[in-house]
Amino acid sequence: MNESGSKVLIVDDDADIRTNFADILNDLGYQTTTAEDGIAALRCVRDSRFDVVLLDYQMPGMDGASLYREIKKLQPSVAAIMITAWAGSDGAQQAKNAGTWDVLRKPVDIHDLLEKLARAAKAPIVLVVDDDEDFCQSLWEVLNQRHFRVALAHSETEGITQASDSQCQVAIVDLKLGSGDGRKVIRRIHQAVPKARTIIVSGDRKVAADAYDELGDQVVNAVCQKPIDIDQLLNMIETDSGRN
Repeated sequence: MNESGSKVLIVDDDADIRTNFADILNDLGYQTTTAEDGIAALRCVRDSRFDVVLLDYQMPGMDGASLYREIKKLQPSVAAIMITAWAGSDGAQQAKNAGTWDVLRKPVDIHDLLEKLARAAKAPIVLVVDDDEDFCQSLWEVLNQRHFRVALAHSETEGITQASDSQCQVAIVDLKLGSGDGRKVIRRIHQAVPKARTIIVSGDRKVAADAYDELGDQVVNAVCQKPIDIDQLLNMIETDSGRN
């Protein structure tokens, strides 16, 4: 499965490499966009949504690891694969520290690249909606290490927008979103992506139980109490995403 139609951003300062990768991926049904450096790549990310980004590490102005850190701020759910001539160097570790899924050495084994790209493109998307940004970032790091793509929202408005845009397979929604209401986000997720599995997180057991009763088990699949037991939550996510 190559996830035909998935959108891939190719970032490399070598025009021949960009063109070669784009030609191969286009022939396989991917939708590709190319950028020659970090500035151009960030412009692309601001204008369009992507599933995967292929990054060269050594580029003028901004290295691939630094670029991916900036891309994550704009589109946290984009999976990254780093391609570099320095796969054994500190740069490879910097790339991994930034959250890239794989680091491949140049010249690239194209079959290996295509296998990893297909895996990234079809990875389940988990939407996390919580006004605690530290919690969201921590969960992003945990799930990213397990090769989930993670979309983030910190308010009712952002959650409703992401419900339509992210096409998530699993949603984790806090019921209290500042002055917002997580139940509205959950209803929107159910409307936009009826097959998405939804997990309520809440620090108030009664509020969570009332919301579960109100929304029904066709809309809410599980409840996780705060403070979060991360192993319990991961088990819920992996079960709901179909990995178990």
